Amino acid sequence: MRSGRSHPLAVLALLTCAACASSPGSDARRTGTSTAQPANAPSAAPSAAPSANASLPTADLTPDPVLGKALVEGLLAVRAGNPRRAVDGSFNPVVNAYEMRYRATPGRIYCARTMAEATRYMQDAVRNHQPARVVEAGLVLAYVYRGRELMTLDDLAGAQAGLERARALSPANAAVLLQLGAAYKAQRKLPQAQEAFQAAVDAADLSPPETKPQETADAFYGLGSTYVAMGRLDEAEATYRRCLKVLPGNALAQMELSEIQRQRAQSR
Repeated sequence: MRSGRSHPLAVLALLTCAACASSPGSDARRTGTSTAQPANAPSAAPSAAPSANASLPTADLTPDPVLGKALVEGLLAVRAGNPRRAVDGSFNPVVNAYEMRYRATPGRIYCARTMAEATRYMQDAVRNHQPARVVEAGLVLAYVYRGRELMTLDDLAGAQAGLERARALSPANAAVLLQLGAAYKAQRKLPQAQEAFQAAVDAADLSPPETKPQETADAFYGLGSTYVAMGRLDEAEATYRRCLKVLPGNALAQMELSEIQRQRAQSR
């Protein structure tokens, strides 16, 4: 990657993703519930009534249309070239609203974009004998969008802190891991960047179908660029070629492969 701002997740794709998050008619894989009793929608206060399933993990990915609309407004501000307005006027308020909503929820909170991702988190919770609730991904999307714009505004530490919080909420979310890897790389924290991008590669199978190819390619691209920064050109070349297998004709990966060949020719 050639700048502090990350290559992954073009703004137009983010607009589509946020619009889907705010739509009550989203794919059932993302809006389904998985409990013995239907879980409350995220916009409702969590129920305090005891139940036989109180210790079991639950999932309700019903999106919040109001906060989803606020995310779209923030992305429109980004597209208009006003990252500060996007952060202060949209992304920060959305983060704060979601965090306050989930603060009193007992057990661990996970955020998921798909039911496949939610299932992964529920399985982890059962394995660890941990009460957990899986909710929609609006909060972590807000952290990702905010992280991108904070990097644009040269607040790399602020971007990293928010994205690390997002990773705790969505450890298998490739979009989160991609942006976190970019934040680490922009600060020359290369071992951490390598780990985050590799985690994004591993998590991409759980990405929504409409973003999976791009997120997979972006994960390989980010990992390859980190290998280049570490001077590990053989691994970088192999990783860029994996990127091209996912998205043949990817101009950035092809350009980086040409650069690797140029560096090798100069060193002879």
